[in-house]
Amino acid sequence: MAASMVRDRVCRCLLRQTKHLEHVFCQNSVRNASYYVLLPEIPPDTAETNAVMRFKELPKFGFITPKDVVLGAAKLAIEFETKLGNHLEQLKDPQMEKTFENVFNPIEEISVPLNYAWRLAKHLSYIKGNEKFRESFQRIHSQVDQAKNERWISEPLYNAVKEVNADRSKLDCYQQQLLNLYLLEGHLNGIEISGSSRKKFIDILRKLTRERNTFRSKVMVCQNMFSQWVTDYSFVKNMSPAIISMMAADKQQPKVGPWQVTLQSQVYQAFLEHCHNRTLRWNVWQAYNSRAGPKHQERDLANHKIIHEIRLLRQDIADILGYNSFAHMSMETKMAGSVENVLTMLETYKNHFKPIAKEELEELQDFAVSEGFPHELQCWDVPYWRRIHKNQYYGINESQIAQYFPLSHVLNSLFKFCEKLFGIIIKDESDQNDNSLPDVKLFGVYDEKGEYRASFFFDPYAHQGKMSGTWMEIGRERSDLHDLKPFSYLVLNLHKPLVPSIPTLMTLQEVHMLFSEFGHGLQQMLTTVPYSEIAGQRNVEWDALHVCSSFMTMWLSDARTLKSLTSHYQTGEPMPDEMVDTLLKGQKHMIGFDMMRQLYLSALDMELYISKEHWHDIMNRIWDEYMLLPLSDDDAHPCSFTHIFSDQHPAAYYSHKWSEMIAADIFAAFEEVGLEQTELVSAIGRRFRDTFLALGGSISANKIFRMFRGRDPSPDVIKRIWK
Repeated sequence: MAASMVRDRVCRCLLRQTKHLEHVFCQNSVRNASYYVLLPEIPPDTAETNAVMRFKELPKFGFITPKDVVLGAAKLAIEFETKLGNHLEQLKDPQMEKTFENVFNPIEEISVPLNYAWRLAKHLSYIKGNEKFRESFQRIHSQVDQAKNERWISEPLYNAVKEVNADRSKLDCYQQQLLNLYLLEGHLNGIEISGSSRKKFIDILRKLTRERNTFRSKVMVCQNMFSQWVTDYSFVKNMSPAIISMMAADKQQPKVGPWQVTLQSQVYQAFLEHCHNRTLRWNVWQAYNSRAGPKHQERDLANHKIIHEIRLLRQDIADILGYNSFAHMSMETKMAGSVENVLTMLETYKNHFKPIAKEELEELQDFAVSEGFPHELQCWDVPYWRRIHKNQYYGINESQIAQYFPLSHVLNSLFKFCEKLFGIIIKDESDQNDNSLPDVKLFGVYDEKGEYRASFFFDPYAHQGKMSGTWMEIGRERSDLHDLKPFSYLVLNLHKPLVPSIPTLMTLQEVHMLFSEFGHGLQQMLTTVPYSEIAGQRNVEWDALHVCSSFMTMWLSDARTLKSLTSHYQTGEPMPDEMVDTLLKGQKHMIGFDMMRQLYLSALDMELYISKEHWHDIMNRIWDEYMLLPLSDDDAHPCSFTHIFSDQHPAAYYSHKWSEMIAADIFAAFEEVGLEQTELVSAIGRRFRDTFLALGGSISANKIFRMFRGRDPSPDVIKRIWK
């Protein structure tokens, strides 16, 4: 999920440092002032009295209160800032010989406890139904975030790192990568800028932060403004019971109505797919795609001018730091390495998938006409007709399919799959940890020699107050200095059966999400990197972050693997081969159309941060290049493109496709030896474990790929994978 929400280093570097930079520039001597706003005095809490501070233990969730979160995290943040300040003062001493150990070890020592507390607080805010946990996390987040990021703008630390870097040949690859990280972070945070340029840099960051927040707020206001009530049950009857209940005015009688259509993503998508009334579909579609568009200008809710301002501000940042464009600057933290490589990938895929998408749309148009549809397909028609087309040609019945995917069998099969491929053993150790949360299990991860490697908590069920979605996030990074192994949180939102005799059944989409997130978790947990700041998924290039996730889901395109996950909840029989084949074909239904949509958004994002054209002209030009449906006059989707204007994907939206390309090339290595060749596949699986899963952010993703594949990645492989 959202695991993704915290990983774009460029945005994190540039957009959250305004207060720090202003603080340094103005030489503000009141270092802890921000904390006194939150707390009148330093909390007396210690590791003995507050579980949030016991970072060397696995958390016992039931014994942690919202007050513990606030006091424990705030105390650690204050200690972090105080100890970091003392460390930075020592580094100012010109007589002090700077070594890797005396520069970096003090930071590792204080970072691990604070990161543990912050991640625990965030996790509890996600999964607890208690609003106070969310309030607690909101109270401590900015303080902790600012404390952690102050080192990136410290001149004494930057100079000390440069001094150590001068003799880097004596250091191992992990230590050299930490040097690279700190030098790049310092550069991107403007550490080398001085005088009037520094003041200008700070002003730009302040303005950019304000504009980003305004952009997001206007989108959310417009989204929440829209509401349409429908009274005809036929408009919603084919939706899932959960969505119907979400829309119903009377939650106790969801089939009675009326039903409220909103622009919430789940409701919006379900309505477009299932509502047979074309006028209603258009009304909802245009409301969604015109959020914060020019038509909202009279209410001061339009973003079309803010898009221009954000692009200018980011270009100003790039100019000051010495880059041709913001897109070029973004490549500093990307595996792609250059704008040209990204554009080449997009162009290669466009040329391959556009003819496929054209055939798909023509077939869909013919099908719709045969069903009595008298119009040319438009954007608001495709979701509805593709659902009907898929169901008619593949006859996929979601409830019938789910009967073959009981959660317990899927989970055990996933563990066996990982044992065969990566040589790891996963054990249920719930009885060894009293987490006091119902249904949450604890698993231990061991290598082939039986040595403990990591743990993860598994929280499978939805409940009141729990955030929706599926994610696997790190709870504590590996740190050899603290002699700590990692652990992660794996969270699903499955519906718990009301009848005990019926097990939890998963849809195919939920199985995909489980495999995808477990791919993230494997990289988090199987790391062999000794330093927490580059262990697991930390410091992995943004466009390589989803490689392991995509790689895991590609195994679900293999009939043998997919069938091994199935066991009918009543008979225990595996899914019939014909049904497996139908599922595999269904997964590729309109794959070209979906690919072109993502390629369009990726190309639009890159062009907006390369070109100086007006955004509307860029949209028209890129749409004509990539999209096969006409662009509606009502469509102002860039005005609500929060991913690239207010969130974490500016000049980086292509990242998922890049990760998918790398994953396809990796998966091809297994295909080349034959997926049925167990021993050869296992050997390659161990190589994947010892490279991508073990090394994470300690080595550049390009080098790791070459270690695994023996060559550079090829964009041609994915064309074969999705043939």
